[in-house]
Amino acid sequence: MAVVVINTRLVVPGKLDGIGWFTLETVQRMTAAHPEHHFHLLFDRTPPEDLFPGENVECHWIWPPARRPFLLDIWFDWAVPRFLKKTAADLFVSPDGFLSAKTDIPQVAVQHDLNFEHHPEWLPERVARHYRRRFPDAARRAVRLATVSQFSAEDIHHRYGVPSDRIDVVYNGVGSAYDLGLTQVRAEQMEQATRARYTQGRPFFIFIGTQHPRKNLEGLFEAFRMYRENGGTWDLMLVGTALWRRRQFDAQQSLAQLPVHLKDHVHTSGWLPQNELAELLSSAGALVFIPWFEGFGIPMVEAFASGTPVIHGNRTSLPEVAGGAGLEVDPADAAGVAAAMQKVECEPALRKALVARGRDRAEHFSWTKTAESLWACIAAAGRAAGVDMGGFADENAA
Repeated sequence: MAVVVINTRLVVPGKLDGIGWFTLETVQRMTAAHPEHHFHLLFDRTPPEDLFPGENVECHWIWPPARRPFLLDIWFDWAVPRFLKKTAADLFVSPDGFLSAKTDIPQVAVQHDLNFEHHPEWLPERVARHYRRRFPDAARRAVRLATVSQFSAEDIHHRYGVPSDRIDVVYNGVGSAYDLGLTQVRAEQMEQATRARYTQGRPFFIFIGTQHPRKNLEGLFEAFRMYRENGGTWDLMLVGTALWRRRQFDAQQSLAQLPVHLKDHVHTSGWLPQNELAELLSSAGALVFIPWFEGFGIPMVEAFASGTPVIHGNRTSLPEVAGGAGLEVDPADAAGVAAAMQKVECEPALRKALVARGRDRAEHFSWTKTAESLWACIAAAGRAAGVDMGGFADENAA
């Protein structure tokens, strides 16, 4: 039996972002699939223990609340090492990319992307500086490293000099909640009710994600303006909250600059529970997702699974993840994005083809596959460190 300690501090019900969902979905499955091992889950606030049942799972709240760079340093370099020593841990796994610099216990990190290396101006200065200090150290310190796309794997390899054979690509999954499996009549009824609730009954495009400079909301608003001025009739729905409550890192300033006649056609919902988001996404005419930088792009595969067409950018990991199932555009070309929106509205045959391709593509992604791939990475790290991971590690070695 191995004692595995996992950093689960970003599993905060009601505030789950991409890394939070990755952590929740993989840890739930790994702990259930491997009762032969004992798992300690570490939180920096009251643990949501009901999310992690199992006799082989223990949840712990360790001080301090790690929500600032200097508190993160204390958490990882003081609190975590003490806990690892106390529990005689065999491995430490960190799905948010940070590792402890003060322990000899073998460690595995999941680094989703390196956007802060390419564009530190997209983060508050002290946050960017902290990431640029801790992530390279963690990448080199990790016995094995996981990431969510081949794009990110190559970026980590070239940026940090980590050998490619120490990096495992572990694609994100898509929840079963997004495949509603409705009859056509029920789907139409849900669509009408959802539109009435969110967009005054009007058809709409949807964007899902945190309000963050790399999401290119300014470009999305400009494309939407051009689309409407060229005769487009659908509204725009924004789902998500600001990552940092500072003026330059939310959508409020950009929304305020929209022409008055457009403001009534742009709607915001904030964060939504997964079941509500699934209904909203399934009712959308298309997802428009044109960020400057993504390590994966979970909203795309959620849209594919929902039967919703996708207009996506051609930068970083998005073409890899979309696999030709979406309508690809240049995020810097607002006119091109507007034209793609017009095509989706006006060409039913195109929408039908995109839906079919998207559903096929969604079959490549599931959280069960993600958890199995991450566990293979953890087991390989255990073997490299001389930890007895049981039969699973031996099977992967073969």
